[in-house]
Amino acid sequence: MKDFRARLFDSALKTSLVLSVILLGLSACANHMPLPGGTEDTNTACFTSLDDMQARLLAMTPGMTEDQVLAKLCRKKDSLTRLTREQIRIALLGSPNESFPGMTANEDAQLIQDLDGYTLSYKSISRDHGFVNPIRIRTNETGFNYTVIIVFKDGKLFTPPLLSGGPVDSTTSGTVFDFITPGTVVDKLP
Repeated sequence: MKDFRARLFDSALKTSLVLSVILLGLSACANHMPLPGGTEDTNTACFTSLDDMQARLLAMTPGMTEDQVLAKLCRKKDSLTRLTREQIRIALLGSPNESFPGMTANEDAQLIQDLDGYTLSYKSISRDHGFVNPIRIRTNETGFNYTVIIVFKDGKLFTPPLLSGGPVDSTTSGTVFDFITPGTVVDKLP
């Protein structure tokens, strides 16, 4: 039993020394040791650039048919995310409690029932990961993230498309321990 404990201690000591050497090596790196990154693209096959997307949106005018609008967005209606009535009201009026101006409560309720709203994401983000020190990982994100909201009434575009979002240029950091959670450990168990 003593021999087993001694071997276990020696093994743990060797492992600790190897890890210490690796961590010291990583800490000798500059302020950012790059690691492979990644990209996240959503609906980038349709638009050739941000200018292309904006030009297509500006060309959409109220009264255009659903088919014309969807053709400009390279989408089918079932591939878009449908908005609730409350989300439509917030998109158009800025608040779930706001009424359409100049309408009675009944007219307002009927109008909101006649509207169909959809959302489309247009995103391209590149990520670059790297060690700042032996335990801290930094992620730089660059690109853009836009959301387009389109609202139809009786199969025709009700308002010009609403565009939100913009360029992305952010840096976040965390420790390797942020990634080691009880859930990730349990997932790796046989």
